[in-house]
Amino acid sequence: MLKKSYLPLLLLFSLLLPQAVKAESTSFSGNQPEGLQITELTRQLEQKHQTRIFYLEEWFAGKRFDPQIADLPLPQALSRIIGELRLEVMVHDGMIFIMPSEAPQQQLSAPGDVAIIGNPNEFGRYSRATITGKITDGSTGEPLFGAVLFDPESGIGASAGLNGRFRMELPVGEKRLRISYVGYEDRIQPIRLVSDGSIDLELFISSTQLQEVTIMAKRAEENVLRTQMSMISLDAKSIQELPGTFGERDIVRSITLLPGIQTVGEFGTGFNVRGGSADQNLILVENVPLFNSSHLFGLISVVNPDLVNNVTLIKAGTPAKFGERASSVMDIRLGNGLSTETASVTGGLGVLNSRILLQTPIIKEKASLEFGARTLYSDWFLGRIPSKDLMNSAAGFHDLTGVINFAIGTKNRFTIFGYRSFDRFSFGGESDYEYANTMASFRWNSFFGPRLSSTFMAGISNYDYQVKEVPPQQEFRHLQMNSDIRYKTIKWQLTFQPSHNHKIETGLHAIEYGISPGRLVPLTEETVIKPKTQADERGLELAAFFSDDISITEKISAELGLRYSHFLQLGPAKVNLYQQDMPMTPDHIADSVFYGRNEVVSQYGGLEPRIGLRFTTGETSSVKLSFSRINQYINLITNTSVMAPTDVWKLSDTYLKPLKSDQYALGYFRNFSENRIETSLEVYYKQLHNVIEYKSGAEIALNDYLETDIINAKGYNYGLELYVKKNTGRLTGWTSYTYSASMRRSDSPYPENQINNNTYFPSNYDRPHNFVLNTNYNISRRWRFGATFTYNTGRPVTLPELTYWQGGNMMVQFSDRNKYRLPDYHRLDLSISLGENLRTDRRGKGSWTFSVMNVYGRKNPYSVFYKKDSGTFHSDTSFKLYQVYIIGQALPTITYNFRF
Repeated sequence: MLKKSYLPLLLLFSLLLPQAVKAESTSFSGNQPEGLQITELTRQLEQKHQTRIFYLEEWFAGKRFDPQIADLPLPQALSRIIGELRLEVMVHDGMIFIMPSEAPQQQLSAPGDVAIIGNPNEFGRYSRATITGKITDGSTGEPLFGAVLFDPESGIGASAGLNGRFRMELPVGEKRLRISYVGYEDRIQPIRLVSDGSIDLELFISSTQLQEVTIMAKRAEENVLRTQMSMISLDAKSIQELPGTFGERDIVRSITLLPGIQTVGEFGTGFNVRGGSADQNLILVENVPLFNSSHLFGLISVVNPDLVNNVTLIKAGTPAKFGERASSVMDIRLGNGLSTETASVTGGLGVLNSRILLQTPIIKEKASLEFGARTLYSDWFLGRIPSKDLMNSAAGFHDLTGVINFAIGTKNRFTIFGYRSFDRFSFGGESDYEYANTMASFRWNSFFGPRLSSTFMAGISNYDYQVKEVPPQQEFRHLQMNSDIRYKTIKWQLTFQPSHNHKIETGLHAIEYGISPGRLVPLTEETVIKPKTQADERGLELAAFFSDDISITEKISAELGLRYSHFLQLGPAKVNLYQQDMPMTPDHIADSVFYGRNEVVSQYGGLEPRIGLRFTTGETSSVKLSFSRINQYINLITNTSVMAPTDVWKLSDTYLKPLKSDQYALGYFRNFSENRIETSLEVYYKQLHNVIEYKSGAEIALNDYLETDIINAKGYNYGLELYVKKNTGRLTGWTSYTYSASMRRSDSPYPENQINNNTYFPSNYDRPHNFVLNTNYNISRRWRFGATFTYNTGRPVTLPELTYWQGGNMMVQFSDRNKYRLPDYHRLDLSISLGENLRTDRRGKGSWTFSVMNVYGRKNPYSVFYKKDSGTFHSDTSFKLYQVYIIGQALPTITYNFRF
């Protein structure tokens, strides 16, 4: 009733306002004590007109008003109050809001044009607030997954999830939000944001033919204006547009198509960033690290793509809140939070694997559950790999992911995450591999006010593997080996945001490591190998951090951070002491020292400064530079370039010092055609200290004297990365080119510990040239074509160069370390997708994806080796070079995706 009664009043007020503004102000200055203060004047008006008036007293500080204003009609009284101040009046549901105006004396809109979000009684209390809601088809009520809500003023946006729900945080005040979705009319929605609240929005199908629509869930020029460089950020919509592997979007493998990121080959666990090894990447899933990111030795990622909300990868200028690994940070966030409104099921059926996802509210807008599962059936795939052993092999995996979100009041939000994956692989009936990831975390976000918040997180991540060797009719060789790593973490972070362009973060972080390097167990009484167990390793990593991200001027911004990390190796432990001025070998052990439980065996620490600067050189261009130092206290022990599930993790100790990385980066960023095209050119240089290298013929597994086979080397990486991306239109995609080098050098005075006579040599990850072309073409509203071409320089390898006879045995002499290279790698993948049916009378929706991997059947070598053949007519034995490749033919797949 109140709302209707004020409609005529609002119209009258809008007519009278211009004349009132021109009139002479009758308010009194602060030296006229007989006038009324704003609080008393508005109290009288509220009583007389039975309404509520909201404002901030500071806007009227020092001003007093003529008491006769209270006797005027309400529109005239309000116009006299605001006078010539840069304020305006909004009427909604019988309540009056006096608010700052972008332009003085603007004519007011009709009340139906503006949506008030939040509690009017909290007006002026907050500087920022959170909007939640749902975007649907206005005709059918169907949720519009991927629809974008964007605030041009702040440059903040959000994309709708599978159920159409969205969540975004904005500065309070008047906004004009733009809502867009392919094939639908854009909508402009004016709002007044007062405090946390919700709004549901509808879009309608465009009556004209599909045209180019700009869809971005982030500020169009964010890549230019943000301080952070060398960062890749993907939201839910962008993830759906990534190239697929076997018909499924693979988060980790898709990242390798971007500049500066590579893999070792067709398949391989992990990835390499700017010349670093795979163990130098910190992959966080809901704040806990993932120690093995791939199923089936690198076939697909262990992360269920349907659950991923956003992914951020940082290659340089790492913020101070991150540490642990030297090359990069990949931060993966799951779930839709509290935006899940109705129960839904999505999934997919493919020739390789199947997946399903359940999303349901527990208490509407208070608690929600999301649960996903995947499984593999590999017979079809293994039967197409050109290897008799693999054709006779069997494999399988499953993974389970669960996320629970709930809120207590408006100030506290909680997230509980759990994950379990299990892989099994039987190779040729002789070897059985099993390995598993287990992760869990609890996160508590607390909001103390509009500018201050904190995050508390506790989590665990465990990884274990088991290998059984069971060759037929050779029971004396049957054995089993186990290893595992246990990780526990707790982290607290405080965030203070004095203004929209200034943010301060500080916090504490603690990590406890536990590693069981290996346990060997005979499986039969006939097994000749004796049981053996290596001593466990324990360590504690502590860190404190502080960062300040601030816009110094319109053209200059900076992110300055400092992190201090400290590592303690804890007992029980045995440390071998070696003879001085002698190379470390088991023969040169002079003594041993034993440490009890929780005794400090060794410790390391140091400051890790982080600096990032951005200089805007134009409306759509900027120059950025950064420096970051990171200490890494845990490494993967492997003497191959291919990271395998059976590799062993090892902590820093008396002889294995922490890896230290110093990275310098410089970049130029520019957008063209109204931000439709993004470009960047970055150069970087890394200095590396205490890099792990290995002696020739080093023994890795179950080696009690591992320090005698490890060499502490140093090195450097450098490179240039060019990136061009087209964001809009029917044809989208990107192309990138990277030139890089990754070099290593030993510096030991002892020949036994020297590699290539202490000269620089290419690391296992040195691949100078990398080119990627990825395109997507929207043929129609439902049909979409995709193509990805990749080219890489071949990996470095060490090969035999000479054979000779000694003592009646043929000996092989190898080349210098990594002197040769595998043939260059290149591959073309194609796909075509049929989107969901556009009919709106169906609850269930389905889509199809048909893809062909390695279209022209390139036989890309995965590795090479020499093998001694049986004798021939001319000689007793000979050595031949063999190449191993995983996919040597075109590999088609088809996947059906569904949701209801």
